[in-house]
Amino acid sequence: MINLFRTEVYKLFISKSFWLVFIMSTLFGITMTSDSNTSITGYENIGVSFYYACLLMIFPILLGAISFGNDFLDRTINNGVCAGHSRFQIFICKVSAYFIGVNLVILFSPIVNVILNIILHRYTAVYFMNEGNILAKTIITTSLLGMAMSSVSIFIAFIFRDIGKTVGISVVLYFINISLLNSANDIRTTIFRYLPLSQARLILYRPLIPNQFKDAGLIGIGTILFFLSISYFLFKKLELR
Repeated sequence: MINLFRTEVYKLFISKSFWLVFIMSTLFGITMTSDSNTSITGYENIGVSFYYACLLMIFPILLGAISFGNDFLDRTINNGVCAGHSRFQIFICKVSAYFIGVNLVILFSPIVNVILNIILHRYTAVYFMNEGNILAKTIITTSLLGMAMSSVSIFIAFIFRDIGKTVGISVVLYFINISLLNSANDIRTTIFRYLPLSQARLILYRPLIPNQFKDAGLIGIGTILFFLSISYFLFKKLELR
């Protein structure tokens, strides 16, 4: 299983699709953040740097749709089963490698923005004492929410097993989520607050909402387990030819 996982990670890093998505998301995330000449306090740094993280989630969704769609198109999954690997091993290794890509795509530019703001605005050691814990929680929670959104793309891929349909439906669902997010005057008072994308914004609210990181983490984990469980069930029942 370790060798299979290494193979999947290797495939990820030699994939042109991954590097294209990674470069696009990095450029988007860095250029969309506030101008370096704008004064940003240490208190605002995390919120400003991670503000566009929910928009960056479209990129790993596209990556997942393309990657899993290609695996079905090229019969890579079929060949893995024929080679003697269990479906569970194949599923876990592919999803784990994909989630590595998801986190790199979503987190790289926000972390770069945080570092750039620290350098440009010369925050003192007090900043790290006050905000270090919040930054760590923001990174971990954003990671969980990004994987939660991406698990929906995996689910769609195992339903349709087609790149075009998987990309199309994943993108449509993403923009529906964005529309719902933008339609609410206050996300906290609507049912839409339980969406992973909404949680990605709520964790940036200042002052911090009580228990917000805990709630967002639980929603992220619950969404991941729900969609991955159904995806594996579909994969287990799938007749490979």
